Amino acid sequence: MRDDVFNLAAFRSLGSGARPDGIPLTKLKAPGQLSFETTLSRATARQAPKPYVSPMKAQAGRTTTQSAAKAHKPTPPTTHPTTTQTSLNRPTTTSLVRPHPATPTPPNPKPVAPTPEVPAGAMALSAYPHPNGDNGRGMHWVPTTKQSAATVDRFVAEAQRMGVKWVTLLNNGANVGDNDYLVSKLVGAGIEPVMRLYSPTLEPLQGDIEGMVRHFTGMGVHYFQPFNEPNLNCENPDGKVSVDRYLDAWIPAAKAIIKGGGLPGFGSLAPGGDFDDQQFLVAALDGLKARGQTGLLDKAWLSMHNYTWNHPIEDRGDGDGFFKFRAYHSIVQRALGRDLPIVGTEGGTFVGEQEDPKMAAVTASMAADWTHQAFGYMRDQREPYMFASSVWTIADLAGGGADPRFEEQALFKADGSQSSIVRALQALG
Repeated sequence: MRDDVFNLAAFRSLGSGARPDGIPLTKLKAPGQLSFETTLSRATARQAPKPYVSPMKAQAGRTTTQSAAKAHKPTPPTTHPTTTQTSLNRPTTTSLVRPHPATPTPPNPKPVAPTPEVPAGAMALSAYPHPNGDNGRGMHWVPTTKQSAATVDRFVAEAQRMGVKWVTLLNNGANVGDNDYLVSKLVGAGIEPVMRLYSPTLEPLQGDIEGMVRHFTGMGVHYFQPFNEPNLNCENPDGKVSVDRYLDAWIPAAKAIIKGGGLPGFGSLAPGGDFDDQQFLVAALDGLKARGQTGLLDKAWLSMHNYTWNHPIEDRGDGDGFFKFRAYHSIVQRALGRDLPIVGTEGGTFVGEQEDPKMAAVTASMAADWTHQAFGYMRDQREPYMFASSVWTIADLAGGGADPRFEEQALFKADGSQSSIVRALQALG
């Protein structure tokens, strides 16, 4: 999900130093320099904020649409008097009709001898941890990096009622403490936590990553995902997607995660994206080979965002939609000659979505039916390498989120209502 490029200023407009909660503030490099929010907005929107327009609805050859703002991704915690968490944003670049951006610059070969801490042999799929009674049913947690104990108690119970066995949560970099209660509640409920390590615009993770991983693996976390959607311009500091930059950031983070006893997630790509997600995955795997770092994948897994948009879940054969994992699996097989586990950390169907104008907009009954079908498949038919698929997102304002635009995507609303998807998941048992 893309950063909330139009509302970040409310959270990140302060200068250097630290907030009262101890989290570093964004530093301005020089007097008069444009703020992070302004730079990001110009790089991605290049005009005043306006509603997102899908590439499918744009004129052929138009170049600004692929840079349009998305509605979701976390921003650093705010000191707003009523909200102290981060906000996220919504998927927008469609994959129903694939964008055709210029072929990305291939990564420069940077041969590096494998580090001794990387194990020699690849883990078998059967060696990766699963929750008891695994049905492949996942959920993205509240789009903030911490919540109150009451919020955690409420929504862990709701996740259990929906039969959820995997939950992707956000951790603020190397922080320990903010998510301890959540992790303990998830593990106690028999749910496998997947910890996304938040860092804006591919900034290298700061602090004791290895120590943080040791802390959380001791609590029952196995899966750690550094960085998110690197194939989006707005996730890059200069507004330009770079495979090399992603690998420069991911490799040291993956080494620290492995040394800490965790399993690093690779990819986590936006469907379609400013740089096609499938092309990016091919280039990133080739880049790891060129650097002699494919050994880092021996204990890794592939993070996937498989949104359906307004198409049924049937496999269309283009590598998009719910069955995106089949295209990713083929790419990994060609690159490595073996499988990697795939864990969907974002996905699902939004009521009202109509990325494809030739198809009807998603109704509440369609969203419920497609979700029921998707997770019936996950429970009864999924491939051995396909570990989980996840719905975005369990709650927003009702869970302490800060961005009202996520409210329409949340399963549980602040007004007490809930999405039709909730009953669909509950009915699966």
